[in-house]
Amino acid sequence: MSIMTQLEFELNFSNSEKEIAKYILNNGEAVLEQSVQQLARSTYTSPATIVRLCQKLGLQGYLDFKIKYSAELQYDSSKKRTDVNFPFEENASYKEITKSLANVYQETIEDTLQLIDYKQLDIISQALQKAERIYIFCCGNSMLAGLNFQHKMLRIGKLVEMRSLTGEQVFLSYNATKKDIAIVISYSGETPEVIECTKQLHKNHVSIIAITSLGENQLSKYASYTLNTSSREKIFNKIAPIASFTSMTYLLDLLFSCIFNNDYQKNYQRKIGQDRTNDLRHPLLSPINEEIYETNNSNK
Repeated sequence: MSIMTQLEFELNFSNSEKEIAKYILNNGEAVLEQSVQQLARSTYTSPATIVRLCQKLGLQGYLDFKIKYSAELQYDSSKKRTDVNFPFEENASYKEITKSLANVYQETIEDTLQLIDYKQLDIISQALQKAERIYIFCCGNSMLAGLNFQHKMLRIGKLVEMRSLTGEQVFLSYNATKKDIAIVISYSGETPEVIECTKQLHKNHVSIIAITSLGENQLSKYASYTLNTSSREKIFNKIAPIASFTSMTYLLDLLFSCIFNNDYQKNYQRKIGQDRTNDLRHPLLSPINEEIYETNNSNK
């Protein structure tokens, strides 16, 4: 989990540590110019409190924090990039909003693409192909991406199990076996219900594909394979989860495409055949084409 994400979560932070976290998030690069004593004065805390906070973040101390936090900020500002958390300002014109959102989508896909390990992607694709059952575990916004993947897979005859009701995902995880594979989606990697399911899957010796942000988190520790999303988006301080959703959807579309390509002609013929038979948009089934429509019905 990135330093910025950990500061946002404020997990097990004291009140003083929460004030330091808020100050760091609000002041960005300016913090890097401050000594531990200066930061303590700015936050009305003590150097010892700052060091303890750094250790809670998994760092050795304040110097280690400055080095790694600087790397995160440089990654985020290495180019003239759009702020994925607030891609447009108040009173922006529709033209400005249109351009900014297009930049967010493009930059997010580029970020995600750079994080892909192609050898691991091949292993994941083969594992999904061989699995007896495929499960998806996710919550909230991630579930929309999961449902989209489930729908695409259904069109080529691949059944994907997932549940949307609270609590049912946990029961689903109890039924998974080592012959199955699970795709677990959580941007933070800390979503309580998702982690509960992940622990049960791990206990059942189920292979787990984690789709999550960069850095260590609970989900990545249990994962057999990891696909990282673009990780510039904050957990809370944003207008909407635009970048994370875009990255998740791209990765799931990538998995679908790899599976489709494993048996391209068979999947293509199945998908097209179902469209011609069941899709009411097809000219042969359109109520607008009354003559053909009535003829087809009379022959049934």
